[in-house]
Amino acid sequence: MTATYLAAMMDAETGGNQSYEFEAASDLFRKPADDIVEAFINSLDGFGDNPAPLAYELNSAVKKSEQQVVMATGSLRVEHGEIPFLLMISPAHKEEAE
Repeated sequence: MTATYLAAMMDAETGGNQSYEFEAASDLFRKPADDIVEAFINSLDGFGDNPAPLAYELNSAVKKSEQQVVMATGSLRVEHGEIPFLLMISPAHKEEAE
């Protein structure tokens, strides 16, 4: 069974931010923070001009279970170098992801 999750990512290369909606296992928020980030990054494979698999380095990931949010920092590895990012992920319907 799957559930819908929301992610907001800010990148340092453009200063822009992007919102994403992705599907993942309904028990995703029972997993460690780095697994949650990996599920999101894997959902980006092939999205737009993104290569598959998308390479990244995770510097930190913290899960706030009570608020059902993961906050993470890291870098996407692209052809011309690295793009540092800030990321927040949460269930679209928090009551369903408990």
